[in-house]
Amino acid sequence: MTASARLRGVDTGAVVDTFDIAVVQTGSRVGAWQQNIDAVRSEVQALAAGGSKVIVLPELFASGYDLDSIETMAESVPGRTSTALGALAAETDTVLVTAIAFRDADGVVFDSSLVVGPGGLLALGHKRFLWDREKSVFTPGAESGLLVNTPFGTIGVVICYEAGFPETVRDLVQRGADVIAVPSAFGHVRLHVWKLLTRSRALENGVVVAAAGLTGQTGDGPRFAGHSVIVGPQGRTIVEMDESVGSVSATVTRRELLDARDEIPYLKDLARLGGITENDSTDIPHERNRDVRSAIS
Repeated sequence: MTASARLRGVDTGAVVDTFDIAVVQTGSRVGAWQQNIDAVRSEVQALAAGGSKVIVLPELFASGYDLDSIETMAESVPGRTSTALGALAAETDTVLVTAIAFRDADGVVFDSSLVVGPGGLLALGHKRFLWDREKSVFTPGAESGLLVNTPFGTIGVVICYEAGFPETVRDLVQRGADVIAVPSAFGHVRLHVWKLLTRSRALENGVVVAAAGLTGQTGDGPRFAGHSVIVGPQGRTIVEMDESVGSVSATVTRRELLDARDEIPYLKDLARLGGITENDSTDIPHERNRDVRSAIS
């Protein structure tokens, strides 16, 4: 697999009327892979028993977020994490979304979004916009954002810092994403940014945002933000965690998505006018030569 490649499974896309979504929040334990997997397994089993179908897990939860150890922690796909999560998704009839340290056949290491469903691997994508020291250990992907058709709706995936690029999320929604999943390891010092961007991406696109983050610290490293959150399509927080480990869930209907997009028609107006600059192909008459006095009266 080359640096620009993305792996996709069979197109299992389905139009669903209800989105049963959850986020799991874990600590960052380096060198404790089995413990990390076991902790997530317990949360996923409980969430699935309660009806959750799309479950977002934090970025690098399986290995722990330690950039100094990435070279030794990076794994292939199929590999132990994708295999374990694939089996868990099959057992619980869920779609699981996370990000792992992935090494391709050429030895190139990426911070990669991993999506598995009841039938196995659905997609693998590579984080393009890397944060701070991540640039020194990961290779950027060729494309930001991953669009995945699943049995429980169409999911757009951005990893952590990538959620701060509105263009990426807008593109995913315009291509059909119902839910934006954000596996993350966001820093606590920027908690205000986390809260702002998750709500903003939901509001401006009329979409559900499900953002799962790490909490606590990796050894003596920086503190993670926690506050995993599910935001509704009107930009209102449905449920938000504190800095505890655990999980939360929510149900959002397609009707709520459609109503939000009617109430504030960002997407419709972009389509109607052909984009953010004047497009000669649009049928909407422009007002470029309008008397400027009418604009200020």
